[in-house]
Amino acid sequence: MGNAPPNRITVWQLVPTGDGSRRFSLSSDYMILEHNHVDGRRVIKINDKEMHASRKAMDNGSTHDVSHNGSVYKVTIIATLASFKYECSVNGKKLTSHLERPSAVQEDLVFKVTEVEIETTMGVLDSPTSKSGGSHFNSSRSATKAGEKTAVYTVYVHSKSAGGVIGSSKHRFSDFMELYSTVRSMWGSSHLAKSIPPPPAKELKLTTNHYSPEFMEKRRAGLDEFMGKLGNFPGVLSVPGIQEFIGTNSV
Repeated sequence: MGNAPPNRITVWQLVPTGDGSRRFSLSSDYMILEHNHVDGRRVIKINDKEMHASRKAMDNGSTHDVSHNGSVYKVTIIATLASFKYECSVNGKKLTSHLERPSAVQEDLVFKVTEVEIETTMGVLDSPTSKSGGSHFNSSRSATKAGEKTAVYTVYVHSKSAGGVIGSSKHRFSDFMELYSTVRSMWGSSHLAKSIPPPPAKELKLTTNHYSPEFMEKRRAGLDEFMGKLGNFPGVLSVPGIQEFIGTNSV
């Protein structure tokens, strides 16, 4: 198995009808299998809830039944001569892994950061605005002091099929860093680690004016590139809180 990272992560978007369709809504649930081919540990989650955890010292594969919303999903780890392969099926029909082939929903979406503005907070409980409410990644903003300036970047989600914006949300730079940390914590020890796009580098306020038009535009462009690449990252829609972050959790 060479020098490949020991953790393999596979994601399936769950289809209650078991028809294997790639036509999903953004509100779909995700089955996530984490398999360590060195120590034999396997963890199965639905979204961020752990459904199964076990370890096989002599790892020759295994099959696990996971019940969810009235359906029983069969997750299978198959040992091959050189590695392992993974399958998930419901009612005898296999689902397509979105690390092998992105879902139709993910292929339809484009993440953009096209606006930046300076906001002055009115009080310590100020929170960001979004099309669909608050965000999982905005906890840092609740501690902002009254009268404090902050640069806020607007994320827009464009749907190719709809021909327009289907979600938006405003965030501070620290929120994007928290999103990146969440993605790294989920995928950083897996075979996809090198595919995780980096956000723009932090720059010290002591040496850089964070509110100059030139700096804010430079950072906006960097965040736009980061979010654009993140939108193409396999399984990004399974990251906990991502729909809140991009403002599509009501779509």
